[in-house]
Amino acid sequence: MGVAPQPPRLVLRFALLTAVSLSAAAAVILLFVRQHATEQAESAVTFHSRFVAQAILRDELRARDFRAPVTEARRAELDRLFKREVLVGATLRVRIVDPNGRVTYSSEPELIGKRLADTDPSRTAFGGKSASQVGSVVEEGKESPTRVLDAYVPVTLGNETAPAGVFSLSQDYAPISRAARDAFLPVAGVFELVLIALYASLFPIMSRVTRRLHRQMLEIEHQALHDDLTGLPNRAFFRESAEQAFAEARELGSGVAVLLIDLDRFKEINDTLGHESGDLLLAELGGRLQEILRGTDTVARLGGDEFAVLAPGQHDAQTAMTVADRIRRGLDDPFVVAGLTLEVEASVGIALFPDHGDDVETIMRHADVAMYVSKEAHAPRVYTPEQDHYSPDRLALVGELRRALEHKELVLHYQPQLALPSGDVQSVEALVRWQHPDHGLLPPDRFLPLAEHTGLIRPLTRYIIDAALRQARAWRDEGGDIAVAVNLSARDLLDISLPDEVRDLLIKWRIDANRLELEVTESTLLTDPARAGLVLDRLSALGVTIAIDDFGTGYSSLNYLKRLPVDVLKIDRSFVQNLADSEHDAVIVRSTIDLGHNLGLRVVAEGVESQEIWDRLAALGCDTAQGFHISRPIDAAAVSEWLSSRPKPAAPETTAAEPVEGADVVPLRSRRQTAS
Repeated sequence: MGVAPQPPRLVLRFALLTAVSLSAAAAVILLFVRQHATEQAESAVTFHSRFVAQAILRDELRARDFRAPVTEARRAELDRLFKREVLVGATLRVRIVDPNGRVTYSSEPELIGKRLADTDPSRTAFGGKSASQVGSVVEEGKESPTRVLDAYVPVTLGNETAPAGVFSLSQDYAPISRAARDAFLPVAGVFELVLIALYASLFPIMSRVTRRLHRQMLEIEHQALHDDLTGLPNRAFFRESAEQAFAEARELGSGVAVLLIDLDRFKEINDTLGHESGDLLLAELGGRLQEILRGTDTVARLGGDEFAVLAPGQHDAQTAMTVADRIRRGLDDPFVVAGLTLEVEASVGIALFPDHGDDVETIMRHADVAMYVSKEAHAPRVYTPEQDHYSPDRLALVGELRRALEHKELVLHYQPQLALPSGDVQSVEALVRWQHPDHGLLPPDRFLPLAEHTGLIRPLTRYIIDAALRQARAWRDEGGDIAVAVNLSARDLLDISLPDEVRDLLIKWRIDANRLELEVTESTLLTDPARAGLVLDRLSALGVTIAIDDFGTGYSSLNYLKRLPVDVLKIDRSFVQNLADSEHDAVIVRSTIDLGHNLGLRVVAEGVESQEIWDRLAALGCDTAQGFHISRPIDAAAVSEWLSSRPKPAAPETTAAEPVEGADVVPLRSRRQTAS
């Protein structure tokens, strides 16, 4: 797991952003203050000009001074007046302007007679209001012009209200600038100190906030990657850890094992003791798993009662199985929850990197497949492709299987079942095949598991029963009376509508119910015994023959043989194939035949592959034989040909063995009733 990303450095970010923001704000405010100080200084000059115009010039100036340029004598008088009263200090120039904008007098004689530029301040002054603007004046003895503030003030004479003209006064701008600066600097200094103090006071606050946010981010990160109940890493953490472990394994050329652990019967604990007790059990289990495994292994809770272990360095199935065995042994000690002692078992599925996939998604899916196989086997299991009914190629067949049902691409092959020892044909077992347009003839193990896990098994079973009864009708019309046997799945047996479907198909093809045999396995019966018993009772009431298939490989129980309406017992081929070579298998077969007969059942032996086995079964009193020695599964046309041309199996020698007591020819139903 990589180092968690650090939270953003909020103090540094805050410092930079605050400094920039405060600097920008300070600049704006200081510019405003400076502008205000400058405007105040300029207003003072304008006020001075207005004062001069009203207090001094109003009595000294004459109306003709505003009509035309003044005479030399008048200019001399005005020069003396202005030098004495106005042109002192920073005042550099005065002008008198007539209403037409022509200069009638100026302290700079060369301007007399010239017109002012048509500017906003001059127009404002002619409108009766004072105004000002920054300009320049060339002083004697200086090469560069001097920056000045030109103030324009309207002048009224006597009792007149309309301005006779405009008086313009030009003042050196340097004193104005100094006055503005003198007013600005104290304000700027105080403001700067306030901002610095504010800036400094925010640092402790932000430091505390940053530490708090840091803690909160660590908590949020932990919650995002860990399970609240057990404190273990969660699915996201496990996935990231697996990706890193796989990358390291690629570089080192090593392996990684992924183990999925699922508690058995955990729902019973929740339903019986409540979810709180279930949570306590999961929390204790998480702690125990951490104690069991190595420090380099990662234990995670994926959700519910499902846990996962990431074990780097596990190169093969054997070392991975060692880890799984260690987990199962660690669960041997009981758990104490709410004062109750609980025995807990778990199913463990294993997938290896890179043997079973090169990415996390594939490895997790394959470990999940192995885990479900482990549930059935009650032991840890390593993934094998044969167990995987959900590979992409097989899943692609799901949609095609629906189409196959609609287009009748599924065909039935039939394997004959012969009576022992006569060799008479009693029935055939219908075995489905898929005539795929691209892949050719597919065996049932390529698509039946898909049908069972996707809900297609019910329409598929109906299709098979319908096709089998149709063929039975055809043989009957040809003069043959052959019963057909069809296998049922767990979903079929739990469907309460199955008996009605079977009855309708028997009526449709006009077949006697006792000519149809429905086969179920022992494990199928245990899925929901009560519901399965109800469905079998209704099928038996129709007259349909009920057979237990693969007897001896599942949870063989005399109890359901007694309670359920079973007519036929089919011994699994794994016992029959070695009958001639294995004394143990011979004992099992002989005991099963005796058991079936004592319960009034007909006994069928599957996997008959030699004449020797045929003879041994006949000597043991077995009723029916089925296997490659008789015939492989063949299509309906081949069955008809085989029936007409087949040689009967040789009858067994009479000295082979003594007939088994109870194997005399008593009607099947009578035997069952007597045994009951």
